[in-house]
Amino acid sequence: MNQNQEIKMELLKEFSHVENPVSFCREAYKFLTEGDEVEPRVLRSSESKNEEDGIYLVYDDGSYTLFETPSQSASKDGITGIGVVYDGHAFQVALKDLGEQPLIPKKKWDKLEDDDHYTTECEGLHDWDFVTATNLLKEQGSEVPLPEGWYIPTLAVLEVMCFWQDRINEAIKFAGGNPMPGSYHWSSTEYYRCTARYVYFGNGFAYNYYKYFGYVVRPVAAFNL
Repeated sequence: MNQNQEIKMELLKEFSHVENPVSFCREAYKFLTEGDEVEPRVLRSSESKNEEDGIYLVYDDGSYTLFETPSQSASKDGITGIGVVYDGHAFQVALKDLGEQPLIPKKKWDKLEDDDHYTTECEGLHDWDFVTATNLLKEQGSEVPLPEGWYIPTLAVLEVMCFWQDRINEAIKFAGGNPMPGSYHWSSTEYYRCTARYVYFGNGFAYNYYKYFGYVVRPVAAFNL
């Protein structure tokens, strides 16, 4: 057994009684570097498949770390999104919104044929599939300038974003992004073919309106745990 293997075996033995080794290492590192000019970096892992509900910082290498306030010791370098894990669902929130955008421009909206299609609010609150919903809008002529791999949140996703807006905004500000405003945000969940759901972040209420109207679009993406 070489020296590295011996050190590894000793560390594993010491950590066998520690309930949360990652948190233990994080606090130990903070203690050892306290007063130094070195910016502490938290251990980041993309291996766990059972992360707890909460807000995460997602990095450009695919790794992530739980966002802890007020004593946040994570690196600000390379953050590409804010991860959200809520009741078994996971997604990323973009650091910046796209401003007020129509889901469908008026010239294309005029050609949409409404029908007896109808999505209840209850159905919308169980709609987590923002990929399918966004792709449907694209087929209808949406010109929202979404970055590759990013989508318009469904009603279920948007309500979680509103519910946790203070915590998400803290993480966004930490990452140098633009916080979500307390205004009207589009979802990609339809009401009728010509209308869609939106949420007012001032009170969390969901409404519906014509898709050609301009509300804030905050992109979301998959959060691969």
